[in-house]
Amino acid sequence: MSMDIHSQAFPRSINLHILLDDAPRYKGSIHDDAVARARGYRAALIPGAFIYGHISRIAVDSWGMAWAERGAMSARFRKPVYNHDDLTISAGRLNDDGLFLRSQVTVSNGDGEEVATGWVALAHAPVQPPDVGRLPLLPPPDSPPAVKPGELSAGAPLHSHERVLTSDDFHVSLSAFAETHPLYANPGFVHSGMLMRTSMGHVNSGWKFPAAIVLVETEAQHFRPVYPGQTIRTVGEIAETYERRGKHYFVTDEVLLADGIPAARFRRTQIYG
Repeated sequence: MSMDIHSQAFPRSINLHILLDDAPRYKGSIHDDAVARARGYRAALIPGAFIYGHISRIAVDSWGMAWAERGAMSARFRKPVYNHDDLTISAGRLNDDGLFLRSQVTVSNGDGEEVATGWVALAHAPVQPPDVGRLPLLPPPDSPPAVKPGELSAGAPLHSHERVLTSDDFHVSLSAFAETHPLYANPGFVHSGMLMRTSMGHVNSGWKFPAAIVLVETEAQHFRPVYPGQTIRTVGEIAETYERRGKHYFVTDEVLLADGIPAARFRRTQIYG
């Protein structure tokens, strides 16, 4: 692959107006405008997974279907993003390290504050998925165990539901991301933001946490597109735990399976207490 084929798309930027969907699960939480304002915020806080999903727009618009087959990205969330914010997502020039074409990304709000950073990338060739044979397929416990800050351990296996992604799931997700790119209609692969959110939700349902989870950073590698109608499940383990400034973090290394075949890998850092 020649760098010249894709370099004309970079540097580039897109502007977005953030409007959180009215999913029932947000009612009564910090992702509800009324609740957030009562707590002193100017509006509902936008989950990091949505910012991740919006960053992926740069990648899909630049590389199309190829990015769903061998693309990668990362996002680190630095400041809160609020409902009704205007964001600018800016991607710099492409760098070629011999394996990936990569562009550094910054996300800024209407006040010019940097709220997130990361990168988007496209591999020159298909990326070999990890061997998941050693990882058990564990359903979530009927009663998730409560964990206190500092109790999670590196090496602990992850639990996940088995779920068929329906056409309704697919279209609700596109609506939530306000996504209208034609590739999501034809050939109609599932949005990376939905895949990451689904994997995160499944994994986190394996424990009862002492406080609301805060997504700090996430990195993704895609191996193949996922389509509505496929059965998905997540396998993996806690890769790392640590404490910093009185907050407790855990890092998960996850592989999302579609019909039993690795489709994407996520490495995610979260605060849990």
